[in-house]
Amino acid sequence: MRLAGKVAIVTGGGSGIGRGIVLALAREGADVAIPDIQVLNAEKVSDEVKALGRKTFAMKTDVTSAADVKGMVDRTKEVLGKIDILVNNAGMAAPPGMPFTNNTEEDWDRTFAVNTKSVFLTCKAVAPYFIERKAGRIINIASIAGPLSAPTMPPYSVAKQGVITFTRVIAKELAPHGITVNAICPGVLWTAFWEKLAAHIASTNPAFAGMTPRQVFEKRVADIVPMKCEQTPEDIGHAAAFLASDEARYITGQSINVDGGCVTW
Repeated sequence: MRLAGKVAIVTGGGSGIGRGIVLALAREGADVAIPDIQVLNAEKVSDEVKALGRKTFAMKTDVTSAADVKGMVDRTKEVLGKIDILVNNAGMAAPPGMPFTNNTEEDWDRTFAVNTKSVFLTCKAVAPYFIERKAGRIINIASIAGPLSAPTMPPYSVAKQGVITFTRVIAKELAPHGITVNAICPGVLWTAFWEKLAAHIASTNPAFAGMTPRQVFEKRVADIVPMKCEQTPEDIGHAAAFLASDEARYITGQSINVDGGCVTW
């Protein structure tokens, strides 16, 4: 119970990686607010948190809206009493590129709004409170698509690299106040986005012709993941729980690849 008595916000915690993070934090003793644009999903995860004996609530939140973000932060303090941990997990993938000219201006604008601007907005809303308390943990979910400069998803790759850079920038600024800021870069996970990307790869790359999306995914895992096995949202949750704990008090400004060895520099 490394997080007993702590209160966390996990944006986009209603499914996928977000759900894995929410449950990992709750199992370590944290109460968790779950803001998500898909509020019904968030409510289901909230029920799982309650079953673990933790306090929680779900709230429909558009993380690209400063007003929504402020309202979410204020409600978390009101309902759960305080905030100790912010996990910026909410995100989205752009339609596949390669060539990059396949992506539209709208693809870039929306991808940056959800993946990068949202991190700025939530950090801006929480940082003054953390500074006043002289404590806090911020964990931003990026992606190995950032450091790998993935040609199959240009807007997403650039947006997630932006998350990594922003993490480093504010880590330096907030360190004197006892606040740590780190990023986690997940690797290859079977998600709705990966299913769409795999279908695109199968239809455009002769080496994958005739494969189902799941077969494409499994081949990519075998080809690029040194550990030769896929990861789960729980893997990301365990890393987030560690970074949120006192054990990680001297780790800040880092991007940690939780990817089975895909990125080794």
